[in-house]
Amino acid sequence: MKKLSFLIPVVAVPVVLLLMSNHAGSPGGRSGSPGDNGNTCTGCHTGTANTAFAWITTNVPTSGYVAGQTYTITATGTHQGVVRFGFELTVEDSQGNKVGTLQITDPTRTKLVNGNKAVTHTANGINPSGNSNSWSADWVAPTGVQGNIGIYAAFNAANGNGSTSGDVIYKSSTFIAPYVPPPPALVSIVPSEANQGESLQVTITGSNTNFTGSPEVSLVNSQLPLESINASGVTVISSTVLQAQFNIPALASPGLWDLWVDNLVLTESFTVNLISGTADPITAVTKVYPNPATDRIFIENVKGKEIRMFNLAGQNLLSELASSEKQTIDISNLPRGVYFVKINSGNSEEVRKLIIK
Repeated sequence: MKKLSFLIPVVAVPVVLLLMSNHAGSPGGRSGSPGDNGNTCTGCHTGTANTAFAWITTNVPTSGYVAGQTYTITATGTHQGVVRFGFELTVEDSQGNKVGTLQITDPTRTKLVNGNKAVTHTANGINPSGNSNSWSADWVAPTGVQGNIGIYAAFNAANGNGSTSGDVIYKSSTFIAPYVPPPPALVSIVPSEANQGESLQVTITGSNTNFTGSPEVSLVNSQLPLESINASGVTVISSTVLQAQFNIPALASPGLWDLWVDNLVLTESFTVNLISGTADPITAVTKVYPNPATDRIFIENVKGKEIRMFNLAGQNLLSELASSEKQTIDISNLPRGVYFVKINSGNSEEVRKLIIK
C-alpha cells in the first residue's frame, strides 16, 4: 500500500488547514472547506482569511489516486515573525462530503477532530521552526467517489499575545483526481505476415485488455473492408495474450490487413504477401469491367456464383446468382461513389472495388 506523507496538497482532494491560537487544537469544522461552510479561525480571531497557495502537498501521483491506497498529506504554513502556528485540515468530495480515512502518523503533534474527519495540531505541534510549521498525516483513498477530491486547510499564524487579536489567518486547498486506467488496446500480432494460401498460428498481445471465453478474431483488408478472414481457432492464454489460427486463402488480396479482436482493432498490422508466379490471382479468375463504370458492368468467369454489391456503409444493394460466364449487371440506378462487388463460389470469396462515376 502506498503512503501519502500527510502533505496538505492532495491531488483532487480539498484540504483546509487552520492555524489556531487555541494551543490544544482546533475545535473542528474550521478548515475553510465547503463542507465546513467556509468557516476558518476567523470565527474566533479577527480579520479575514488570506488565501495561500501550495501550502498543501501530497504524494498522490499525477495519474491520480487509487481507491484503497494510502497516501501522505502535508500542510506547511509560513508567516514572518510567527510565534505559534496551528491548523485544521479535511478532505471532501465535490458535494462537500467528507471522504476517505484520515490516519494520524505523529500523535505527539497532531490529532483527529470533527468526528475523525479532520486533522489538527496538539499543544506540542504549535511551535514553528523559524517562520514556518509543517504537519503530515496519512489518508486512505475512498471508493465510489465521482469527480475530483479537495483537500482544505486553515492556518492560524498567532502572535502569542494570549488574545485573539493580532493573529493572521490563512486558508489553502489543493485537488486530486481519481486514477483512470487507459482504455484497452491491441499492441501486436506475431508473426505479422503470411503468404497467400498459408496456414499459421499467431500470438496477439493487448494492453489493459481482459481476454476471456471465445473472442472473435479476424483479419480485415485495410482497403477492401468487406474482405475478411476469420480465425479458425482461438485460445486465450491470459487477459492480455491470446493465440489464433488463420488459414489465408490462396486468393486473398495481397497488402495490408487490420487485426480485429471483438471491438478492438490494430490497423494495418498484418501483411498478406503475393506468391511469386501468381500475380493478381483474382484478376485471373474473375474480371470486372469497365472500372470506373457508369450504367452497367460485366463480370466474367462467374457462372453459378453469387454476386453481391455493397456501398461503403456496408449496405447490400444487389444480390443475384450468375446464370452465365459473362454476367451483365445494371448499375444505372446507383449514385456515383465507391462500391464493393463480392463474388462467392461457396468455397472461396472475392471482393473487387468498383467506382461509379
